[in-house]
Amino acid sequence: MKIKFNKYTLILSLTSIFNFTGLFLINEPTLAGGITLADGGRCEGELKSGNLHGKGTCEFANGDRYEGDFIDGKKQGQGKYFFQDGGHYEGEFQEDQIQGQGIRIYPEGDKYEGEFNQGQPHGQGVYISRNGNRFEGQFENGVPVGVGVLVYSNGDRCEGDIKNGQINGQGKCNYTNGNSYEGQLEAGKPNGEGVYIFAEGGSFQGKFDQGKFATGIREYPNGDRYQGEYQNNQPFGEGILTFGDGGSYEGEFQNGKLEGNGIYTFANGNRYQGSFKNSQFNGQGIFIFANGDRCQGQFKDGQLNGQAICDYANGDTYQGEFADGKKHGQGIYTFADGTRVEGIWQEGNYQK
Repeated sequence: MKIKFNKYTLILSLTSIFNFTGLFLINEPTLAGGITLADGGRCEGELKSGNLHGKGTCEFANGDRYEGDFIDGKKQGQGKYFFQDGGHYEGEFQEDQIQGQGIRIYPEGDKYEGEFNQGQPHGQGVYISRNGNRFEGQFENGVPVGVGVLVYSNGDRCEGDIKNGQINGQGKCNYTNGNSYEGQLEAGKPNGEGVYIFAEGGSFQGKFDQGKFATGIREYPNGDRYQGEYQNNQPFGEGILTFGDGGSYEGEFQNGKLEGNGIYTFANGNRYQGSFKNSQFNGQGIFIFANGDRCQGQFKDGQLNGQAICDYANGDTYQGEFADGKKHGQGIYTFADGTRVEGIWQEGNYQK
C-alpha cells in the first residue's frame, strides 16, 4: 500500500520538525564543567554555551574566591565572595559586581550590612566597627552622608548631620548616664552652641569646645546659677555665681573654686570684697556688714586673722590683732566720744 501526501500535509510536517528543532536549541541543557581564566584562576560549575550559568565556584589568581550564582559567565544573584585579605561578602551580585543587599565583613573586624553599589556601601545601611560603635544611616560610595544615628559601644547615642564620616553640625545625643545634649557637634562631640541637660537636674547652656564647657550658664539643681568662663568643665576665669538662698559671688575662679579677687554678697546683706583662696576669704579684704560696720585687714580661712581696722556704725573703732574673726592680741579700741582702751584682747574680750 502506498501512502500519499498532498502539499499541505508535507508543509505541516516540515513546520513541526523545524519548530521542534528550534525549541531544542533554546533549552540547551547546562552541564557541569570547568573553565581556566585568563589570569590563571579556575572556575567550576554549571556551564551553558561555554560560560558559567547557574551555580559555580571560582578561585582567582589573586587569592579571592567566589561561590554562588552565575548568568552568562557573570556573577549574578546570590553569592559569597572571600577576599584574600581575610574579609568576605555575602549577598546580591549584579553584572559581575557586588550590588544590592548584602553583608560585608572587613579584615580588621568591621561589619557593614545594607545596600551596595559597585562593591561599595551605597544607600541605607548599618556599619558596626570592631570597637562596637554602630552607625545607621545613608552611605554614598562607602562614606556615611546625610542624617544618621551613631550608637557608641558604651550605649551613648547621637543623631545628626553626617559630614566626613562623622556627626558634624546640628544634632542630639542621649548618654547612658541619663544626661542629654542638643546643639552643634563636631566629630560627635559638643562643639559650638548647645544645651546640656543633667539627669539629676540642672543644665548648661552656652558654648562648647571639643566636648567641654567653654562659656555659658550653668543651672544647678539646688538653685545655684553660674555664668562665666570654664576650663575642663569647671568655672575658671571671670564669672558670677548666684546662690539659691539669694547670695552671690562675682570675681575670679580656678578649677571650680573661688580663687583670686572677688565680691561675695550674703543673702542678709553682708558683703566681703577682697582676696579668695580655695573658696574662702584669704588675704587682704574688706568685710562690710549690713548694719554699716566695716572691717579691713588680713583674712585667713574665711575669718579675720592678723592686723585689721574696724569702723563701727555707732562711731567706735578698733585697730589691732584678730584671730578666727575675734579681737585677739594687742589692740586699741576708741569709742565715739574719744575714750580709748588699749591692751590685750582674748577671744573678743578685753583683758587689761
